[in-house]
Amino acid sequence: MGRGLASHEPRCPFCGGAFAPPREMEPRHLGDFSYGACACGAVYVCDVTGRNLGAAYSEALGLACDYDWDLAWNLLPETDYLEAQVDHYDPRGHLVHPAGRSEDGRTVRGVLFFLKLRADIAEVAQDGVRRRLRAQPPPPPPRPARRLGKREVESLVARGDHPALEAAAEADPLVLRRIQRLLYSPDPERRWGAVIALGRAAAAAARRHPSAVGDLLRQLIYAAADSAAAGWGTLEAAGEIIRHAPDPYGSFVRNLLAFLRDPPARAAVLWAVGRIGEVHPDIVKRHPYFPILDLLADPAPEIRGHAAWALGRLRAREAGGPLGRLAGDEAAFSLFDGHRLRRVSVGEVARAALRRIQHPAKTAEAHMKPEETAPLSPEDEAALAEALRLYREADIERNQGGSLDAMEKYRQALEVFERLGRAAEAANACEKLGDLHIQRGDFNGALPLYQRALAVCEKKGDPLSFYLLAEKIVDVYRHRQQMEKALPYLFRMLEIAESAGDAGRAGLCLTGIGDVYQRQDEPEKALEAYRLASRIYREMGSKKQAAILDEGIVRLERLCSGAADPGSQP
Repeated sequence: MGRGLASHEPRCPFCGGAFAPPREMEPRHLGDFSYGACACGAVYVCDVTGRNLGAAYSEALGLACDYDWDLAWNLLPETDYLEAQVDHYDPRGHLVHPAGRSEDGRTVRGVLFFLKLRADIAEVAQDGVRRRLRAQPPPPPPRPARRLGKREVESLVARGDHPALEAAAEADPLVLRRIQRLLYSPDPERRWGAVIALGRAAAAAARRHPSAVGDLLRQLIYAAADSAAAGWGTLEAAGEIIRHAPDPYGSFVRNLLAFLRDPPARAAVLWAVGRIGEVHPDIVKRHPYFPILDLLADPAPEIRGHAAWALGRLRAREAGGPLGRLAGDEAAFSLFDGHRLRRVSVGEVARAALRRIQHPAKTAEAHMKPEETAPLSPEDEAALAEALRLYREADIERNQGGSLDAMEKYRQALEVFERLGRAAEAANACEKLGDLHIQRGDFNGALPLYQRALAVCEKKGDPLSFYLLAEKIVDVYRHRQQMEKALPYLFRMLEIAESAGDAGRAGLCLTGIGDVYQRQDEPEKALEAYRLASRIYREMGSKKQAAILDEGIVRLERLCSGAADPGSQP
Protein backbone atom coordinates (compact mmCIF):
# COMPACT_ATOMS: atom_id res chain seq x y z
CA MET A 1 0.00 0.00 0.00
CA GLY A 2 1.43 3.42 -0.93
CA ARG A 3 2.29 5.99 1.67
CA GLY A 4 -0.62 8.26 0.66
CA LEU A 5 -3.11 5.45 1.31
CA ALA A 6 -1.78 4.42 4.71
CA SER A 7 -4.29 4.40 7.56
CA HIS A 8 -3.80 7.28 9.96
CA GLU A 9 -5.30 9.13 12.90
CA PRO A 10 -7.89 11.73 11.80
CA ARG A 11 -7.03 15.41 12.06
CA CYS A 12 -9.30 18.44 12.34
CA PRO A 13 -9.67 20.01 8.87
CA PHE A 14 -9.65 23.51 10.42
CA CYS A 15 -6.72 23.47 12.85
CA GLY A 16 -4.92 20.23 11.94
CA GLY A 17 -5.01 19.03 15.52
CA ALA A 18 -5.94 15.63 16.92
CA PHE A 19 -9.33 15.21 18.60
CA ALA A 20 -11.12 12.67 20.75
CA PRO A 21 -13.26 9.93 19.17
CA PRO A 22 -16.90 10.98 18.81
CA ARG A 23 -19.24 9.64 21.45
CA GLU A 24 -22.93 8.91 21.79
CA MET A 25 -25.04 11.63 23.32
CA GLU A 26 -28.64 11.89 24.47
CA PRO A 27 -31.21 13.02 23.59
CA ARG A 28 -31.00 11.92 19.98
CA HIS A 29 -32.36 14.39 17.46
CA LEU A 30 -32.06 13.47 13.79
CA GLY A 31 -30.46 10.04 13.76
CA ASP A 32 -28.04 7.58 15.35
CA PHE A 33 -24.97 9.81 15.27
CA SER A 34 -22.07 10.32 17.63
CA TYR A 35 -20.59 13.70 18.45
CA GLY A 36 -17.53 15.63 19.55
CA ALA A 37 -15.79 19.01 19.62
CA CYS A 38 -12.25 19.98 18.71
CA ALA A 39 -10.17 22.28 20.88
CA CYS A 40 -10.36 24.92 18.12
CA GLY A 41 -14.15 25.19 18.58
CA ALA A 42 -15.28 23.08 15.63
CA VAL A 43 -17.93 20.44 16.31
CA TYR A 44 -18.15 17.15 14.46
CA VAL A 45 -20.79 14.49 13.85
CA CYS A 46 -20.03 10.92 12.82
CA ASP A 47 -22.27 9.15 10.30
CA VAL A 48 -21.02 5.55 10.16
CA THR A 49 -23.02 4.81 6.99
CA GLY A 50 -21.87 7.82 4.98
CA ARG A 51 -25.38 8.05 3.55
CA ASN A 52 -27.03 10.56 5.88
CA LEU A 53 -24.90 13.63 5.30
CA GLY A 54 -27.90 15.97 5.11
CA ALA A 55 -29.04 14.92 8.56
CA ALA A 56 -25.42 15.00 9.81
CA TYR A 57 -25.08 18.59 8.55
CA SER A 58 -28.29 19.62 10.33
CA GLU A 59 -27.18 17.84 13.50
CA ALA A 60 -23.76 19.55 13.44
CA LEU A 61 -25.35 22.96 12.89
CA GLY A 62 -27.80 22.32 15.73
CA LEU A 63 -25.06 21.14 18.09
CA ALA A 64 -22.84 24.13 17.27
CA CYS A 65 -25.75 26.45 18.18
CA ASP A 66 -26.64 24.42 21.32
CA TYR A 67 -29.85 23.38 19.51
CA ASP A 68 -31.12 26.96 19.31
CA TRP A 69 -32.77 26.35 15.94
CA ASP A 70 -33.84 29.98 15.59
CA LEU A 71 -30.19 30.97 15.65
CA ALA A 72 -29.09 28.01 13.51
CA TRP A 73 -31.45 28.61 10.59
CA ASN A 74 -30.63 32.31 10.46
CA LEU A 75 -26.92 31.62 9.81
CA LEU A 76 -25.38 31.72 6.35
CA PRO A 77 -22.79 29.16 5.13
CA GLU A 78 -19.35 30.56 4.30
CA THR A 79 -20.31 33.81 6.06
CA ASP A 80 -21.31 32.62 9.54
CA TYR A 81 -19.78 29.14 9.51
CA LEU A 82 -17.52 26.81 7.54
CA GLU A 83 -18.03 23.12 6.75
CA ALA A 84 -15.64 20.25 6.05
CA GLN A 85 -15.70 16.47 6.17
CA VAL A 86 -13.32 13.56 6.70
CA ASP A 87 -14.21 10.49 4.61
CA HIS A 88 -13.50 6.79 5.20
CA TYR A 89 -13.54 7.18 8.97
CA ASP A 90 -13.64 4.01 11.07
CA PRO A 91 -14.92 4.63 14.63
CA ARG A 92 -13.71 1.19 15.76
CA GLY A 93 -10.10 2.25 15.81
CA HIS A 94 -10.55 6.02 15.45
CA LEU A 95 -8.69 5.81 12.16
CA VAL A 96 -9.06 7.07 8.60
CA HIS A 97 -8.59 4.43 5.89
CA PRO A 98 -8.10 6.40 2.63
CA ALA A 99 -8.49 3.27 0.51
CA GLY A 100 -11.96 2.69 1.97
CA ARG A 101 -11.05 -0.65 3.60
CA SER A 102 -9.70 -1.50 7.02
CA GLU A 103 -6.69 -3.72 7.53
CA ASP A 104 -8.98 -6.68 8.20
CA GLY A 105 -10.82 -6.11 4.90
CA ARG A 106 -13.96 -4.34 6.13
CA THR A 107 -15.49 -1.64 3.94
CA VAL A 108 -15.26 1.71 5.73
CA ARG A 109 -17.89 4.28 4.74
CA GLY A 110 -17.96 6.48 7.84
CA VAL A 111 -17.86 10.26 7.50
CA LEU A 112 -16.98 12.90 10.07
CA PHE A 113 -18.86 16.10 9.26
CA PHE A 114 -17.19 19.20 10.75
CA LEU A 115 -18.74 22.64 11.25
CA LYS A 116 -17.12 25.73 12.76
CA LEU A 117 -19.01 28.91 13.64
CA ARG A 118 -17.61 32.39 13.28
CA ALA A 119 -15.97 33.35 16.58
CA ASP A 120 -18.49 35.99 17.67
CA ILE A 121 -21.44 33.67 16.96
CA ALA A 122 -19.77 30.68 18.63
CA GLU A 123 -19.48 32.74 21.83
CA VAL A 124 -23.28 32.81 22.12
CA ALA A 125 -23.66 29.03 22.30
CA GLN A 126 -20.27 27.74 23.41
CA ASP A 127 -21.16 27.35 27.10
CA GLY A 128 -24.12 25.11 26.24
CA VAL A 129 -22.07 23.05 23.79
CA ARG A 130 -19.33 22.59 26.38
CA ARG A 131 -21.92 21.50 28.93
CA ARG A 132 -23.20 18.83 26.53
CA LEU A 133 -19.70 17.64 25.71
CA ARG A 134 -17.93 18.61 28.92
CA ALA A 135 -16.07 15.30 29.19
CA GLN A 136 -15.60 12.08 27.34
CA PRO A 137 -17.39 9.49 29.51
CA PRO A 138 -14.97 7.09 31.12
CA PRO A 139 -14.86 3.64 29.59
CA PRO A 140 -17.26 1.18 31.18
CA PRO A 141 -15.71 -0.64 34.12
CA PRO A 142 -14.94 -4.29 33.57
CA ARG A 143 -18.18 -6.22 33.48
CA PRO A 144 -18.54 -8.20 36.68
CA ALA A 145 -17.58 -11.82 36.35
CA ARG A 146 -21.10 -12.73 37.39
CA ARG A 147 -24.14 -10.70 36.50
CA LEU A 148 -26.75 -10.03 39.14
CA GLY A 149 -29.61 -12.49 38.76
CA LYS A 150 -33.30 -11.65 38.82
CA ARG A 151 -33.72 -12.66 42.45
CA GLU A 152 -30.68 -10.66 43.57
CA VAL A 153 -31.97 -7.54 41.84
CA GLU A 154 -35.41 -8.11 43.31
CA SER A 155 -33.89 -8.42 46.79
CA LEU A 156 -31.87 -5.18 46.41
CA VAL A 157 -34.98 -3.30 45.25
CA ALA A 158 -37.03 -4.67 48.15
CA ARG A 159 -34.35 -3.56 50.65
CA GLY A 160 -34.00 -0.15 48.97
CA ASP A 161 -30.25 -0.73 48.50
CA HIS A 162 -29.94 1.94 45.81
CA PRO A 163 -26.13 2.40 46.00
CA ALA A 164 -25.62 -1.29 45.16
CA LEU A 165 -28.09 -1.08 42.26
CA GLU A 166 -26.42 2.09 40.94
CA ALA A 167 -22.97 0.51 40.97
CA ALA A 168 -24.28 -2.63 39.27
CA ALA A 169 -26.17 -0.66 36.58
CA GLU A 170 -23.15 1.50 35.81
CA ALA A 171 -21.10 -1.62 35.17
CA ASP A 172 -23.85 -3.60 33.42
CA PRO A 173 -26.96 -1.82 32.05
CA LEU A 174 -28.77 -5.17 31.83
CA VAL A 175 -29.58 -4.58 35.51
CA LEU A 176 -32.08 -1.93 34.35
CA ARG A 177 -34.09 -4.59 32.51
CA ARG A 178 -34.15 -6.70 35.66
CA ILE A 179 -35.59 -3.77 37.62
CA GLN A 180 -38.04 -2.94 34.81
CA ARG A 181 -39.66 -6.38 35.21
CA LEU A 182 -40.74 -5.39 38.71
CA LEU A 183 -42.88 -2.53 37.35
CA TYR A 184 -45.50 -5.08 36.37
CA SER A 185 -45.96 -6.39 39.92
CA PRO A 186 -49.58 -6.32 41.16
CA ASP A 187 -48.26 -5.28 44.60
CA PRO A 188 -48.32 -1.42 44.69
CA GLU A 189 -45.52 -1.16 47.30
CA ARG A 190 -43.26 -3.39 45.25
CA ARG A 191 -44.09 -1.47 42.07
CA TRP A 192 -43.30 1.91 43.62
CA GLY A 193 -40.03 0.53 44.97
CA ALA A 194 -39.10 -0.48 41.42
CA VAL A 195 -40.02 3.00 40.07
CA ILE A 196 -37.70 4.76 42.53
CA ALA A 197 -34.89 2.22 42.07
CA LEU A 198 -35.09 2.36 38.27
CA GLY A 199 -34.76 6.14 38.21
CA ARG A 200 -31.64 6.15 40.35
CA ALA A 201 -30.01 3.14 38.67
CA ALA A 202 -30.70 4.55 35.18
CA ALA A 203 -29.07 7.87 36.08
CA ALA A 204 -25.95 5.99 37.20
CA ALA A 205 -25.94 3.88 34.04
CA ALA A 206 -26.31 7.01 31.87
CA ARG A 207 -22.84 8.18 32.87
CA ARG A 208 -21.31 5.38 30.79
CA HIS A 209 -24.20 4.02 28.70
CA PRO A 210 -26.34 7.05 27.69
CA SER A 211 -27.83 5.35 24.63
CA ALA A 212 -28.90 2.28 26.61
CA VAL A 213 -30.78 4.51 29.04
CA GLY A 214 -32.24 6.55 26.19
CA ASP A 215 -33.51 3.36 24.58
CA LEU A 216 -35.06 2.27 27.89
CA LEU A 217 -36.80 5.63 28.28
CA ARG A 218 -38.25 5.43 24.77
CA GLN A 219 -39.37 1.85 25.43
CA LEU A 220 -41.19 2.91 28.62
CA ILE A 221 -43.03 5.66 26.75
CA TYR A 222 -43.91 3.37 23.83
CA ALA A 223 -45.21 0.76 26.29
CA ALA A 224 -47.45 3.35 27.93
CA ALA A 225 -48.85 4.29 24.51
CA ASP A 226 -49.56 0.67 23.57
CA SER A 227 -53.13 -0.12 24.58
CA ALA A 228 -52.34 -3.85 24.34
CA ALA A 229 -49.49 -3.63 26.87
CA ALA A 230 -49.68 -3.34 30.65
CA GLY A 231 -48.54 0.22 31.38
CA TRP A 232 -48.23 -0.07 35.15
CA GLY A 233 -45.45 2.13 36.43
CA THR A 234 -44.01 2.96 33.00
CA LEU A 235 -44.73 6.70 32.94
CA GLU A 236 -43.81 7.07 36.61
CA ALA A 237 -40.47 5.33 35.93
CA ALA A 238 -39.85 7.56 32.90
CA GLY A 239 -40.41 10.57 35.16
CA GLU A 240 -37.94 9.27 37.73
CA ILE A 241 -35.25 8.80 35.07
CA ILE A 242 -35.74 12.40 33.89
CA ARG A 243 -35.72 13.63 37.51
CA HIS A 244 -32.31 12.07 38.16
CA ALA A 245 -30.78 12.71 34.70
CA PRO A 246 -32.34 15.98 33.45
CA ASP A 247 -29.54 17.14 31.15
CA PRO A 248 -29.68 14.36 28.56
CA TYR A 249 -33.35 13.40 28.92
CA GLY A 250 -35.25 16.59 29.86
CA SER A 251 -36.72 16.91 26.36
CA PHE A 252 -38.84 13.79 27.06
CA VAL A 253 -41.07 15.90 29.33
CA ARG A 254 -43.01 16.90 26.21
CA ASN A 255 -43.74 13.20 25.54
CA LEU A 256 -45.02 12.76 29.09
CA LEU A 257 -47.31 15.80 28.91
CA ALA A 258 -48.85 14.46 25.70
CA PHE A 259 -50.37 11.62 27.77
CA LEU A 260 -52.60 14.13 29.60
CA ARG A 261 -55.00 13.66 26.69
CA ASP A 262 -55.40 10.00 27.77
CA PRO A 263 -57.66 9.89 30.89
CA PRO A 264 -56.34 6.53 32.23
CA ALA A 265 -52.76 7.84 32.13
CA ARG A 266 -53.37 11.23 33.76
CA ALA A 267 -52.59 10.33 37.37
CA ALA A 268 -49.29 8.71 36.33
CA VAL A 269 -48.31 11.74 34.23
CA LEU A 270 -49.17 14.18 37.01
CA TRP A 271 -47.11 12.20 39.51
CA ALA A 272 -44.13 12.07 37.10
CA VAL A 273 -44.36 15.79 36.30
CA GLY A 274 -44.58 16.63 40.00
CA ARG A 275 -41.47 14.59 40.78
CA ILE A 276 -39.50 16.26 37.97
CA GLY A 277 -40.82 19.72 38.80
CA GLU A 278 -39.89 19.39 42.47
CA VAL A 279 -36.18 19.57 41.62
CA HIS A 280 -36.18 20.91 38.02
CA PRO A 281 -39.24 23.19 37.59
CA ASP A 282 -37.64 25.02 34.68
CA ILE A 283 -37.54 21.81 32.62
CA VAL A 284 -41.29 21.32 32.99
CA LYS A 285 -42.20 25.00 32.56
CA ARG A 286 -40.51 25.30 29.20
CA HIS A 287 -43.25 23.01 27.88
CA PRO A 288 -47.03 23.65 27.69
CA TYR A 289 -47.94 22.36 31.16
CA PHE A 290 -50.96 24.64 31.78
CA PRO A 291 -53.59 21.94 30.92
CA ILE A 292 -52.80 20.63 34.42
CA LEU A 293 -54.77 23.56 35.88
CA ASP A 294 -57.95 22.39 34.16
CA LEU A 295 -57.53 18.99 35.85
CA LEU A 296 -58.04 20.63 39.24
CA ALA A 297 -61.74 20.50 38.37
CA ASP A 298 -61.69 16.86 37.24
CA PRO A 299 -64.54 14.78 38.75
CA ALA A 300 -62.11 12.01 39.84
CA PRO A 301 -60.44 12.73 43.24
CA GLU A 302 -57.30 10.89 42.12
CA ILE A 303 -56.86 13.25 39.13
CA ARG A 304 -57.60 16.57 40.83
CA GLY A 305 -55.57 15.49 43.86
CA HIS A 306 -52.53 14.57 41.77
CA ALA A 307 -52.94 17.80 39.76
CA ALA A 308 -52.85 19.80 43.02
CA TRP A 309 -49.79 17.86 44.18
CA ALA A 310 -47.95 18.40 40.85
CA LEU A 311 -48.68 22.16 40.76
CA GLY A 312 -47.46 22.47 44.33
CA ARG A 313 -44.22 20.69 43.45
CA LEU A 314 -43.83 23.10 40.49
CA ARG A 315 -44.60 26.13 42.67
CA ALA A 316 -46.96 27.32 39.93
CA ARG A 317 -48.16 30.71 41.22
CA GLU A 318 -51.04 30.90 38.74
CA ALA A 319 -52.61 27.88 40.49
CA GLY A 320 -53.13 29.77 43.77
CA GLY A 321 -56.80 30.65 43.21
CA PRO A 322 -57.98 27.22 41.99
CA LEU A 323 -56.02 25.46 44.75
CA GLY A 324 -57.66 27.66 47.35
CA ARG A 325 -61.07 26.49 46.14
CA LEU A 326 -59.97 22.87 46.71
CA ALA A 327 -58.82 23.47 50.29
CA GLY A 328 -62.02 22.03 51.74
CA ASP A 329 -62.29 19.03 49.39
CA GLU A 330 -62.33 15.96 51.65
CA ALA A 331 -62.44 13.33 48.88
CA ALA A 332 -59.67 10.75 49.45
CA PHE A 333 -57.16 9.17 47.07
CA SER A 334 -53.87 7.23 47.25
CA LEU A 335 -50.64 9.25 46.88
CA PHE A 336 -47.06 7.96 46.82
CA ASP A 337 -44.93 10.83 48.13
CA GLY A 338 -41.58 9.32 47.15
CA HIS A 339 -41.25 7.40 50.42
CA ARG A 340 -44.56 5.73 51.24
CA LEU A 341 -48.02 5.15 49.82
CA ARG A 342 -50.79 6.73 51.88
CA ARG A 343 -54.42 7.83 51.74
CA VAL A 344 -54.84 11.60 51.74
CA SER A 345 -57.63 14.05 51.00
CA VAL A 346 -57.62 16.38 48.01
CA GLY A 347 -57.98 19.33 50.39
CA GLU A 348 -54.96 18.27 52.44
CA VAL A 349 -52.81 18.12 49.29
CA ALA A 350 -54.19 21.44 48.00
CA ARG A 351 -53.41 23.20 51.29
CA ALA A 352 -49.86 21.82 51.29
CA ALA A 353 -49.43 22.95 47.67
CA LEU A 354 -50.59 26.47 48.57
CA ARG A 355 -48.11 26.65 51.45
CA ARG A 356 -45.32 25.57 49.11
CA ILE A 357 -46.27 28.19 46.51
CA GLN A 358 -46.83 31.05 48.95
CA HIS A 359 -43.81 30.37 51.19
CA PRO A 360 -41.02 29.00 49.00
CA ALA A 361 -37.84 27.87 50.67
CA LYS A 362 -35.29 30.62 51.09
CA THR A 363 -32.58 30.09 48.53
CA ALA A 364 -29.54 32.11 47.68
CA GLU A 365 -30.02 34.21 44.58
CA ALA A 366 -27.95 32.90 41.69
CA HIS A 367 -27.11 36.30 40.18
CA MET A 368 -23.77 36.14 38.41
CA LYS A 369 -21.03 38.40 39.63
CA PRO A 370 -19.35 40.68 37.09
CA GLU A 371 -16.79 38.77 35.11
CA GLU A 372 -13.26 39.23 36.30
CA THR A 373 -11.09 40.32 33.41
CA ALA A 374 -7.37 40.66 33.14
CA PRO A 375 -5.99 44.21 33.50
CA LEU A 376 -6.10 46.06 30.18
CA SER A 377 -2.98 47.23 28.40
CA PRO A 378 -2.61 51.02 27.92
CA GLU A 379 -3.63 50.58 24.27
CA ASP A 380 -6.78 48.64 25.18
CA GLU A 381 -7.66 51.15 27.91
CA ALA A 382 -7.48 53.91 25.33
CA ALA A 383 -9.58 51.86 22.88
CA LEU A 384 -12.22 51.22 25.57
CA ALA A 385 -12.36 54.92 26.50
CA GLU A 386 -12.85 55.80 22.82
CA ALA A 387 -15.57 53.12 22.45
CA LEU A 388 -17.44 54.50 25.48
CA ARG A 389 -17.18 58.01 24.00
CA LEU A 390 -18.59 56.76 20.67
CA TYR A 391 -21.39 54.97 22.55
CA ARG A 392 -22.39 58.17 24.36
CA GLU A 393 -22.29 60.16 21.13
CA ALA A 394 -24.44 57.48 19.46
CA ASP A 395 -27.03 57.90 22.22
CA ILE A 396 -27.14 61.66 21.51
CA GLU A 397 -27.37 61.14 17.73
CA ARG A 398 -30.16 58.62 18.25
CA ASN A 399 -32.19 60.99 20.42
CA GLN A 400 -31.76 63.75 17.83
CA GLY A 401 -33.01 61.50 14.99
CA GLY A 402 -29.65 60.82 13.32
CA SER A 403 -30.14 57.06 13.02
CA LEU A 404 -27.45 56.36 10.40
CA ASP A 405 -24.71 58.22 12.28
CA ALA A 406 -25.81 56.59 15.54
CA MET A 407 -25.74 53.10 13.98
CA GLU A 408 -22.19 53.59 12.71
CA LYS A 409 -20.95 54.74 16.13
CA TYR A 410 -22.73 51.88 17.93
CA ARG A 411 -21.09 49.42 15.51
CA GLN A 412 -17.63 50.83 16.11
CA ALA A 413 -18.16 50.73 19.88
CA LEU A 414 -19.60 47.19 19.72
CA GLU A 415 -16.52 45.90 17.90
CA VAL A 416 -14.29 47.11 20.75
CA PHE A 417 -16.64 45.90 23.51
CA GLU A 418 -16.70 42.39 22.05
CA ARG A 419 -12.94 42.31 21.50
CA LEU A 420 -12.29 43.31 25.10
CA GLY A 421 -14.94 40.97 26.55
CA ARG A 422 -17.20 43.77 27.86
CA ALA A 423 -20.36 41.67 27.70
CA ALA A 424 -22.81 44.11 29.34
CA GLU A 425 -21.77 47.03 27.13
CA ALA A 426 -21.88 44.78 24.06
CA ALA A 427 -25.41 43.63 24.93
CA ASN A 428 -26.60 47.23 25.34
CA ALA A 429 -25.05 48.23 22.02
CA CYS A 430 -26.66 45.25 20.28
CA GLU A 431 -30.08 46.12 21.68
CA LYS A 432 -29.85 49.78 20.63
CA LEU A 433 -28.61 48.81 17.18
CA GLY A 434 -31.53 46.41 16.91
CA ASP A 435 -33.96 49.19 17.89
CA LEU A 436 -32.54 51.43 15.16
CA HIS A 437 -32.91 48.64 12.59
CA ILE A 438 -36.57 48.35 13.64
CA GLN A 439 -37.08 52.12 13.25
CA ARG A 440 -35.81 51.79 9.68
CA GLY A 441 -38.08 48.80 8.99
CA ASP A 442 -35.20 46.30 8.85
CA PHE A 443 -36.59 43.47 10.97
CA ASN A 444 -34.14 40.91 9.55
CA GLY A 445 -31.20 43.06 10.64
CA ALA A 446 -32.62 43.54 14.14
CA LEU A 447 -33.20 39.86 14.96
CA PRO A 448 -29.57 38.59 15.29
CA LEU A 449 -28.66 41.70 17.30
CA TYR A 450 -31.46 41.09 19.79
CA GLN A 451 -30.49 37.40 19.98
CA ARG A 452 -26.87 38.28 20.77
CA ALA A 453 -28.00 40.62 23.56
CA LEU A 454 -30.42 37.98 24.85
CA ALA A 455 -27.63 35.41 25.15
CA VAL A 456 -25.65 37.78 27.38
CA CYS A 457 -28.69 38.37 29.64
CA GLU A 458 -29.21 34.65 30.04
CA LYS A 459 -25.55 34.07 30.80
CA LYS A 460 -25.56 36.90 33.36
CA GLY A 461 -28.74 35.66 35.06
CA ASP A 462 -30.75 38.82 34.31
CA PRO A 463 -34.36 37.60 33.84
CA LEU A 464 -35.98 41.04 33.56
CA SER A 465 -33.70 42.13 30.71
CA PHE A 466 -34.22 38.70 29.13
CA TYR A 467 -38.00 39.23 29.26
CA LEU A 468 -37.83 42.69 27.67
CA LEU A 469 -35.52 41.52 24.87
CA ALA A 470 -37.63 38.42 24.26
CA GLU A 471 -40.65 40.74 23.84
CA LYS A 472 -38.79 42.54 21.05
CA ILE A 473 -37.86 39.23 19.39
CA VAL A 474 -41.50 38.12 19.52
CA ASP A 475 -42.51 41.42 17.85
CA VAL A 476 -39.96 40.78 15.08
CA TYR A 477 -41.39 37.33 14.41
CA ARG A 478 -44.90 38.81 14.46
CA HIS A 479 -43.94 41.29 11.73
CA ARG A 480 -42.22 38.51 9.76
CA GLN A 481 -45.36 36.36 10.11
CA GLN A 482 -43.26 33.60 11.70
CA MET A 483 -45.04 33.35 15.05
CA GLU A 484 -44.27 29.64 15.33
CA LYS A 485 -40.65 30.69 15.97
CA ALA A 486 -41.81 32.96 18.79
CA LEU A 487 -43.32 30.11 20.80
CA PRO A 488 -40.14 29.12 22.77
CA TYR A 489 -39.59 32.76 23.73
CA LEU A 490 -43.20 33.14 24.91
CA PHE A 491 -42.89 30.06 27.13
CA ARG A 492 -39.64 31.38 28.64
CA MET A 493 -41.29 34.79 29.19
CA LEU A 494 -44.21 33.02 30.90
CA GLU A 495 -41.79 31.23 33.23
CA ILE A 496 -40.11 34.54 34.16
CA ALA A 497 -43.45 36.23 34.77
CA GLU A 498 -44.56 33.35 37.00
CA SER A 499 -41.31 33.44 38.99
CA ALA A 500 -41.75 37.17 39.55
CA GLY A 501 -45.42 36.76 40.53
CA ASP A 502 -46.44 39.13 37.70
CA ALA A 503 -49.94 37.91 36.82
CA GLY A 504 -50.48 40.62 34.20
CA ARG A 505 -47.43 39.66 32.19
CA ALA A 506 -48.29 35.96 32.59
CA GLY A 507 -51.72 36.67 31.10
CA LEU A 508 -50.16 38.51 28.15
CA CYS A 509 -47.76 35.61 27.49
CA LEU A 510 -50.57 33.05 27.59
CA THR A 511 -52.64 35.18 25.20
CA GLY A 512 -49.68 35.30 22.82
CA ILE A 513 -49.22 31.52 23.12
CA GLY A 514 -52.90 31.06 22.30
CA ASP A 515 -52.54 33.32 19.24
CA VAL A 516 -49.64 31.20 17.95
CA TYR A 517 -51.54 27.93 18.39
CA GLN A 518 -54.58 29.42 16.67
CA ARG A 519 -52.46 30.44 13.67
CA GLN A 520 -51.00 26.93 13.61
CA ASP A 521 -54.55 25.56 13.37
CA GLU A 522 -54.34 23.93 16.80
CA PRO A 523 -57.55 25.32 18.32
CA GLU A 524 -57.63 22.99 21.35
CA LYS A 525 -54.20 24.16 22.50
CA ALA A 526 -55.19 27.77 21.79
CA LEU A 527 -58.31 27.38 23.92
CA GLU A 528 -56.28 25.96 26.82
CA ALA A 529 -54.00 29.01 26.78
CA TYR A 530 -56.84 31.52 26.38
CA ARG A 531 -58.90 29.97 29.20
CA LEU A 532 -55.98 30.13 31.59
CA ALA A 533 -55.24 33.75 30.62
CA SER A 534 -58.90 34.65 31.15
CA ARG A 535 -58.85 32.98 34.57
CA ILE A 536 -55.73 34.93 35.57
CA TYR A 537 -57.28 38.24 34.46
CA ARG A 538 -60.48 37.57 36.40
CA GLU A 539 -58.56 36.68 39.56
CA MET A 540 -56.49 39.88 39.34
CA GLY A 541 -59.63 41.99 38.78
CA SER A 542 -59.06 42.83 35.10
CA LYS A 543 -62.64 42.12 34.09
CA LYS A 544 -62.46 44.00 30.78
CA GLN A 545 -59.50 41.93 29.52
CA ALA A 546 -61.15 38.73 30.73
CA ALA A 547 -64.38 39.64 28.94
CA ILE A 548 -62.56 40.27 25.65
CA LEU A 549 -60.85 36.90 25.93
CA ASP A 550 -64.07 35.13 26.90
CA GLU A 551 -65.77 36.47 23.79
CA GLY A 552 -62.99 35.06 21.63
CA ILE A 553 -63.08 31.75 23.52
CA VAL A 554 -66.80 31.33 22.84
CA ARG A 555 -66.26 32.07 19.16
CA LEU A 556 -63.37 29.59 18.92
CA GLU A 557 -65.38 26.91 20.77
CA ARG A 558 -68.14 27.32 18.20
CA LEU A 559 -65.64 26.89 15.38
CA CYS A 560 -64.25 23.74 17.02
CA SER A 561 -67.73 22.27 17.36
CA GLY A 562 -68.62 23.16 13.76
CA ALA A 563 -71.34 25.63 14.76
CA ALA A 564 -71.74 28.81 12.76
CA ASP A 565 -70.24 31.98 14.20
CA PRO A 566 -73.13 34.42 14.72
CA GLY A 567 -70.79 37.32 14.08
CA SER A 568 -69.71 36.01 10.68
CA GLN A 569 -71.24 36.98 7.36
CA PRO A 570 -73.53 34.45 5.68
